Amino acid sequence: MQPVAFDPAFARHLEALGLAIGPVGVKHVHPETELEGPVSIYGADIWRDRVSIGAFSYVCPGSIVAGATVGRYCSIAEGVQIGMTGHPTDWLTTSPLSYAPDFLNFERHFATWLPEWRRGLALHDFEMRPHTNIGNDVWIGASVYIKDGVTIGDGAIIGAHSVVTKDVPAYAIVVGNPARVLRYRFPDALIERLAALRWWDYAILDFEGWDVRDVPGAVSALEDAVAAGAVAPYAPQPVNLVDEWTCFREAGQAA
Repeated sequence: MQPVAFDPAFARHLEALGLAIGPVGVKHVHPETELEGPVSIYGADIWRDRVSIGAFSYVCPGSIVAGATVGRYCSIAEGVQIGMTGHPTDWLTTSPLSYAPDFLNFERHFATWLPEWRRGLALHDFEMRPHTNIGNDVWIGASVYIKDGVTIGDGAIIGAHSVVTKDVPAYAIVVGNPARVLRYRFPDALIERLAALRWWDYAILDFEGWDVRDVPGAVSALEDAVAAGAVAPYAPQPVNLVDEWTCFREAGQAA
C-alpha cells in the first residue's frame, strides 16, 4: 500500500481527469487500484485493497468497496459494503490471529506486553479476501452487504439491506437475508441479446434519439449502429491512482 495525499490540489487534478474523489487526506492506496473516468466516489472508502471501478459508475458516501472490480454504469447507494472479508468457521477459532497475526498490528502494539506471544503457534493459510466482481449496470441499494469472492452479474439489482453471500445471475433482482432471486428484469431471449451486445462498452450519451424505455427497440438500434460502424467503443485510459500521484508529485504540483 502506498500513501497518497488527496489534498485539494490533487483532488482538482483528478477531477480534470473525470475522477470525483475530493480532498480526503492521506490514504494508503493499493498499487493496482484504477479508476476509469468519469466516476464519482465522494465520501466512499475504496482504500482497503485492490479496487477497479469502471466509467459512469458512482459510489455514495459511507460505502466501502474492498478487493473488488466494479463495472461501468453501476449505481452504489449509501452504506453498502462490498468485498467484506470472512473468517474460518471450522477451525478452533475464527480469530485472524490463527492465520494473519499482523492483521491488526498486534506485534507492534503489544510487543512489550507479549514479547513471545506467537512463538510455537502453527499458522495456516486462509484466503482473507477473495476478489469480488460486480458487473456492469448493477444497481446496489442502500446498506447492502456483499461477501468477498461473490460475482454479481451484469444488469443485476440488489434490493436495499440485502445480504449477498452467493453469486447473483445477470439481470436478476435479488432481495433479502440471505439474498434470493425475486425475478429477472427481462425475458431470457432479451437478456441473451444484451449479453452479446455489451452496450456498456459504449458511451450511453452517444445514443442520441433512442428511447431507453423501449429496451428491445434500443437494443435493435444499437445492434444496427454497431454493425454499421456508426458508434465507437468508449475506451479511455484508466487512471492508476498511485502512478498518477507519483507523477503529480514529481511534477512539483503537490502541496
